[in-house]
Amino acid sequence: MAEPLADQLYLPPLEPCLKGETIILSWKLVASALMDPSGHRQSSQVIIDFFNDPLVQSFFTSPSSAFEPSSDKNTHHATFEKKTAAIHVTPTPNEKYDINVIKEDALWLTRNAKINEVAALRVVVIEYQSRAASQLLGPISNQDVVSLRAAAGAGNSQTSNIIPGLSLTASLDASEIQAKFDKPESRRLRIFQTYLSERRYYAATNDYIFTLMVQEKLPTSPATEASSSIRKALLDVYGISSKQPQKTSADIPTKTCHALIAQYMSLLPECIRRAGTNLDCLVDDKRLVTEDTQELWMHTFLTEMLHRMTILFQLLDRSSDSFVSDTVAQQWFLLVNDLIFLNQLQGFPRSVSDLAVPLQCLVCVISLKVLNLPRMLAFFEGDIDLDTDNEYLATSSVLEQIHDVLENAVQTGSTHMVPALFAWVRIVHAMFSSYQERAEKRDTIQNQKAVENYDSNTQMLPSAGRRNSAGSITTIDKRRYDDFLINRNLDRDFERGQVLAVIVVEELHVFDVITAISSHLGPTDRGIFPPSVGSRMRTAFLDLLKATYQFVGYKAEPLTALLSILSGSHGYWDIPVVHEASQDDILSCTLNDQIVLETYLQQALNRFPYEFTPFLTLCRTLCCSPTLPDSNNHEYITRLLEKTPTLTFTLPDHFTQYYLANEEENANAFRFADDFPLFSPVSSRKRIAEDEELFIIPAGTYARFIVDDGKIARVEYEHSALALLGKRLEINLAANRYDKALGGLTVDDITEVISLLATLVRTEVLRSQGSDSKTINSSEVGLAVIAEASRAMPRNKDVISVVCDTMDVLLDANPDQFSMGALVSCVQFLHAILPICPGRVWSYMAKCTLLQSQSQGGRLSRMIGNLDLSDTQINLLLSTIRLFSELVDSAMTSSVRRKTEIKANPRQRSADNVWLGVSDKIIMQITLAISQAAVDFLESSSTWRFATGLDRMTLVRDVLPILDKIIYYSFSMDDISAPSALMSALQPAAKFIIDSFLGSSAGSLRVLPLFGTLVAATQEMDSTIYAKQAQVFRDQTVIVLKFATSLVRVANYSDRSSSALESQLFKMTPFIARLCARDETFKGRSIELLESLVVSAGKVIGEPPSLLGNLGPQTSRSFLQIMSTLDRPFNQAEEANSIWHFFSTIVRNRQQWMANCILTGKTPRDARTSNSKASESSSGSILTSALTRLASLSKIDQLEALSILDFITSAQNYWPWTIFTLQKNTSFLSELRSFVRNLKPSSITSRTSVLRACNEARLAAYIAEIFAMQLFHLRQLGQAGPLAKDLTQDLDYYLREGVEVSGYNRGLHVNFSRNFSKQYPNCSLDNFKRTLLEPKSLGTEFYYALSSADKMLDFDPSWIGPRNTGFRSEMQMANTNLSLVDAQVSLYHAWEFLLLELSTCLPANDTLRKQSLQVAQQCLEANQESQNHDQVFERLAESRVNLALMLVQKVAHNSPSPGDVAQLLNSLWATVSTYQEAYTPQNILIYRTLLRILYVALRTLAQSYGAADFKASVRDSYGNSVSPATVSQTVLGILDTVVSKGFRTVVALIHESDTTVSTSDIIIINAILQACLCIPGMDQSQSQILNIMAAHDAIQAAISLYSWADKLAEKGDPVYGELALLFLLELSALPLVAEQLACDGLLDHITSAKLATYLRRSNVSPFADSVGPQRCYSIWAKGIVPILLNMLSALGATIAPEVAYVLNQFPNLMQSSIDRFEAPDDSQRRRPRDIAFITPLSVSEIHSLALITQVLGALRTKNGRDIPAVEWDSATLLENVDWWIDHRKVLRDRLVALGSREAEWKSMPASDAERGSESRLEAKVVDQLGFVRIVLDEGLEQ
Repeated sequence: MAEPLADQLYLPPLEPCLKGETIILSWKLVASALMDPSGHRQSSQVIIDFFNDPLVQSFFTSPSSAFEPSSDKNTHHATFEKKTAAIHVTPTPNEKYDINVIKEDALWLTRNAKINEVAALRVVVIEYQSRAASQLLGPISNQDVVSLRAAAGAGNSQTSNIIPGLSLTASLDASEIQAKFDKPESRRLRIFQTYLSERRYYAATNDYIFTLMVQEKLPTSPATEASSSIRKALLDVYGISSKQPQKTSADIPTKTCHALIAQYMSLLPECIRRAGTNLDCLVDDKRLVTEDTQELWMHTFLTEMLHRMTILFQLLDRSSDSFVSDTVAQQWFLLVNDLIFLNQLQGFPRSVSDLAVPLQCLVCVISLKVLNLPRMLAFFEGDIDLDTDNEYLATSSVLEQIHDVLENAVQTGSTHMVPALFAWVRIVHAMFSSYQERAEKRDTIQNQKAVENYDSNTQMLPSAGRRNSAGSITTIDKRRYDDFLINRNLDRDFERGQVLAVIVVEELHVFDVITAISSHLGPTDRGIFPPSVGSRMRTAFLDLLKATYQFVGYKAEPLTALLSILSGSHGYWDIPVVHEASQDDILSCTLNDQIVLETYLQQALNRFPYEFTPFLTLCRTLCCSPTLPDSNNHEYITRLLEKTPTLTFTLPDHFTQYYLANEEENANAFRFADDFPLFSPVSSRKRIAEDEELFIIPAGTYARFIVDDGKIARVEYEHSALALLGKRLEINLAANRYDKALGGLTVDDITEVISLLATLVRTEVLRSQGSDSKTINSSEVGLAVIAEASRAMPRNKDVISVVCDTMDVLLDANPDQFSMGALVSCVQFLHAILPICPGRVWSYMAKCTLLQSQSQGGRLSRMIGNLDLSDTQINLLLSTIRLFSELVDSAMTSSVRRKTEIKANPRQRSADNVWLGVSDKIIMQITLAISQAAVDFLESSSTWRFATGLDRMTLVRDVLPILDKIIYYSFSMDDISAPSALMSALQPAAKFIIDSFLGSSAGSLRVLPLFGTLVAATQEMDSTIYAKQAQVFRDQTVIVLKFATSLVRVANYSDRSSSALESQLFKMTPFIARLCARDETFKGRSIELLESLVVSAGKVIGEPPSLLGNLGPQTSRSFLQIMSTLDRPFNQAEEANSIWHFFSTIVRNRQQWMANCILTGKTPRDARTSNSKASESSSGSILTSALTRLASLSKIDQLEALSILDFITSAQNYWPWTIFTLQKNTSFLSELRSFVRNLKPSSITSRTSVLRACNEARLAAYIAEIFAMQLFHLRQLGQAGPLAKDLTQDLDYYLREGVEVSGYNRGLHVNFSRNFSKQYPNCSLDNFKRTLLEPKSLGTEFYYALSSADKMLDFDPSWIGPRNTGFRSEMQMANTNLSLVDAQVSLYHAWEFLLLELSTCLPANDTLRKQSLQVAQQCLEANQESQNHDQVFERLAESRVNLALMLVQKVAHNSPSPGDVAQLLNSLWATVSTYQEAYTPQNILIYRTLLRILYVALRTLAQSYGAADFKASVRDSYGNSVSPATVSQTVLGILDTVVSKGFRTVVALIHESDTTVSTSDIIIINAILQACLCIPGMDQSQSQILNIMAAHDAIQAAISLYSWADKLAEKGDPVYGELALLFLLELSALPLVAEQLACDGLLDHITSAKLATYLRRSNVSPFADSVGPQRCYSIWAKGIVPILLNMLSALGATIAPEVAYVLNQFPNLMQSSIDRFEAPDDSQRRRPRDIAFITPLSVSEIHSLALITQVLGALRTKNGRDIPAVEWDSATLLENVDWWIDHRKVLRDRLVALGSREAEWKSMPASDAERGSESRLEAKVVDQLGFVRIVLDEGLEQ
């Protein structure tokens, strides 16, 4: 029977888990997925299935059941026995696990942790699967410390100073740590720690899930489809669903909330009990009782309590529309009494003490929510009634308990409970007021009743009005809370309550407590809780302030508390997080809350600007409110600042121009008698600009003195506060020029004003960017704020210039702590206006003294030059760094905009260009200064002393992206060294950064912060709280890894030496490997860094650094174990792909030891101790896992399949022994064949998905490469036949798609390039080409940097275009199209490799022969199309013709049919004829190869026709008929174009000394001419051939080439003379052509040419000392003599005299031809070098001469007068020939091969028919000598 689904997910079958095939989804993995900021892991199907599992869901509906103890009532023991039974898991121990040990450990944990067996078993298996991670995260060994010391260049005393506060001393070696790790007690300690970890992460998961249910999104990530699915499943479990179909979310009913509140509150006492109990009292195994375990125990249950209290708060917050029950209230405040120990946690270790503040915050806000002050006040005001009688207000004993607990908590020092006590005082006051009111009404009614009874004896009837539980006339009876008042003596006199209130406010400083707690609840890096939860917590304090306002009033303390509540300490840099808040955010609620607006904001406005800061701070805080649908609340503050109704200030002492108004009201009201300017020039000569506004209060304006003493007045003068503030900033710079009725601005005032302006601009820009409306422009809305603030200034000024001037003044004045705050606000303002006024910011930065320039040093470095940085200095430093980062981004994104004039719409003016006046030189100077400052900050960060570790992390997190972005922007696309490069302005900055870290002078101080961050990241303790701080920690670690990777990559890309940095990073690899186990976020970046290191090291000369050696045996084993899990259990393809790519990189880059570990699954030490072969893969090796995974290739993700196949092919190519491992896996090979067999044509696939077509082509390429390598190695063993035959049946996809790269869309690229250049005239598409800095992947980012283009071209509306049809979509299509092209090119090369291997393995296979000819024909046809994109298709065309040549050569040796060859010849001729200019540099290489193919095809055709009737038509393999006439016409066309025209062209180029042509061009033309003339039936076309030669004057060209051969000789070699005569020799074989040669005087040209002089010299010989005489002999023997024979044969007696004359012209050559064959014993006239050596050419020479002389002799007998005698001693030659034939052994020894072909013949054995000869060469020579003897014998007989 199959196990239920729940077991399959929560606790899968044990055997796959223990073998590593299945990874259990632990609570830690689940929590990490839910906290993934990207939301990527949440979308994993396994996570969705996990939360849909009924068993898992039961752990949330019954939270105590996850780790409940075992009992007789549950089935845990039975399930445990079933899971561990022998039928489910191997019972005997093996090399991987021992099930008995697993069971014993589970039962041990059951006893010691008091949990059930199933939960214990799950924990034990989780620990088993995480042992590799535990080893990596274990203690640091001595070897690791030594490596770190070497990397940092530090001594023993310096190592611990690399990371302040972290001790890096080690006392054990790696082997000792490993031995300790393997001990049973260590294993059980880890199991117990895993159990505690699982408890923490289960509680955290529970918390996150409730946040999802309540807030509709997870704490750290936006809502996704996956999170919505999880939320719906869980709501269904609780029986909650939306009643309204149109509503996407469901509200949790109050009743359900109260049930859950009671459930979760019941879990807290056990947490408190366990946290406070000594571990010694709880566990049986006393070895667990250590300080570390006790600390972890306490940390665990405090964390569990914290998460459950967070759930409790959210439930209380959601159900605040009703009071909690008396039981819940009583239970909670009993817990509050028990939680007094929280005050003592500060003395505990950090892991425990860090929980104190979060728990105190929760206790406080939960207490407030339990008291439910807003509802309580509504009840006493009569707005609501009690729902039930069991609400806590109705139970006097509960009220007394609350009173006692709160008083006691405060008395015992629990200051965090002061706000709760303050709320309780307010509630008690309401009770008292209600009691007094009812008492008074009761007395009044009783008196009235007595009078009425006395007067009329009537009884008063009850009123029929609305029932009011707070004290209506009909309900003035006693209330249940009255007993509480009476028992506490609060019924008659509230003096005790007033005293308590005074104590709370004045002695316990309740508002300071609220301020402090609220500062921990904001969306800042120091925030404890997720922003959404923290916002709701702060709302509880806001309700408290509202409820107590009437008693406290408008004071500084509550106002400060309000500001802290609203902001949560968030500042300018937190605006994006605040802006993304939800509808329940506190700022949105506040803007909708008229009470807060009237009590605080209106009061602050009424006092502004007399009290300057409160109003501006409130406005600055509230204007950050998020933009919500159907809400314009965020505009409220902006409207208020633009139309401010009043103005409060102190009138001058001399002011008397007013008169009283409304005296009868005694309101101190008055009206101005005259106009009253707020600003007036001191000098009468000062001219007031027409557009300058002085804010004149007109006469008659109503005002009122707000104090009896003094002249502080509130004037009803509507004005723009923004404009007034801007004017005051301006006038503040020229204080002595104006009389200021409002007074001057202090530094704090300046800070507040500029901060407000920065915040307003920033929020408006963010809103417009996030708006879906296309009508909103971020520049317009931001500039509207700037314009309003500048409205009162002269035309030549605006608020930007004023702020810049203010900043200059501050910088020049040696700022103190106060003015540094103003500087921070100025920097923030520059940051805010950068997106809308970039030109203004860049221009100001060019002259600002903040940065270092050529003329002066930067002020910033002097202001933060102290070792101890104050909070203000840190704030200034971080603000400046963030501005610098935005400037770098601005430089990149504006690179096209600055060079292009584009109007967004026809009405836009060119003057609106925000980049006017900013040159590349300015940007170059500023970015260089920024890079210098950033490097300086990074270097100094290791010596600065920060207030907290968070400040250091934040600095590293913020400063490194500047350096990384400059490098990435500079080198990721385009050629930065080119003048037209878009990123040329960043080149100096990039060069400085690279020199700083890679240069010879780069010191270790600059890399210490990097190394320190990496080491610290391996030491941090897991925590489920302080999510924002944890994110900062992750971010800084990730950016360090990314920056280190960029440095290595850029060094590798630019071929720059980085040996020093690489050496340091290799020393750091043990810590980098540890990061893969620390956090999933680090794994990808760590792998990238290791990969880049390996690639770079693989290029060095000599032995590269060993990754395995630097990691060490234990670390490397654990690291590979973690890597081998890939991304299980999440199975995200992207993460798995990066790991497979890392494995491929290791295998390819000379990391032999690590590669062996990957391929065999054994470390070198394991291999030495193993009995198997070192190269044999184990069952757990990564190679085996890859093969197993590919056995289901058609089912896995295509991207993952590509990565695995890349790994397999890399292993085959670099480690040949892996072939045998692959051959053993027959299912893997069968799956590959099946996959390729079922592939559809790419033309069909690409219609629906181009990327799918890309992936399929690339997959097919890898598969072809795998099979080719298989065949190659099997061929060496003689076993390739069966596989090769099987593969021939699966080649349909390759035959369809393998050759023709049909995916290239030429029209798309041409039109895109043309249109793009028109739209952006100063840049081209080439500027967006990606470089090799980063690995490329197929897809939308393949060729052009689309993501960078998005940033750079976003300013232009045509980039996106209407309905997404702009240039962006075209670039996306271009990238996908080029991805397809790249995949098809790879497919072609792999298919080429496979086909050649198949041809070699199956040379005589008919099917393969047909397929080879088909492919060759496809290659030729594909090359007929003109495709051009860079050099891709040029190289491809060249490769195609080479493949066609090899295929035709292979087929030629296997007797193809004439029809097939004829069809191939037609395709080949069609391809050749497309080259009109064949001998240009662009075409000549391909054309030469085509001519070689043409030659082979012609020879093959001639041979194939030998067995067929040429006059009959022939058919190819497909039944197509080819007639002889067609073949003849094709051959004649070849003779015309290729031979005649080509020869003439080449000769002309030779005469012009063109280096593109060479002797090989004439050689191949001669060979083609010879092959053409060998085609049967060509002798019938002599007249056509003659006409063709005459048309191109080819004969004269040959004669001319021969005549100039001595001048054209290369290094004394007249090779062109030989080639010219060989050309004429082939033509002379045709009688008509021979006759024409005679008519043209060929023989006269031969004897009269200057070359003939060299031929007559005596040193002409095949064995001459120099190349010239040797070539002359070849001309004679190969050219002149055969031509004479051909002409004599064709013309007979007519030409005989000339032939005889020619022979007699060369007596030396005639005589030497005889002397060369003298017998070895007759050497009187023989030169030593020529003694007894015979060459085939000399034999051919005497063969031809014998024929000529015999024919001439016969003709001379008839015409002796005209034909002169030829001096040639044939008798002596005959004797010598006879001697050589008779002495075969001597002939064999003296036979010399002159060329490669003759050498090949000499090495080939003779055939059976050539008996007596040992080689083919010998047989040929003997045959020719025999023929010479026959000819000479006949001549002598005659």
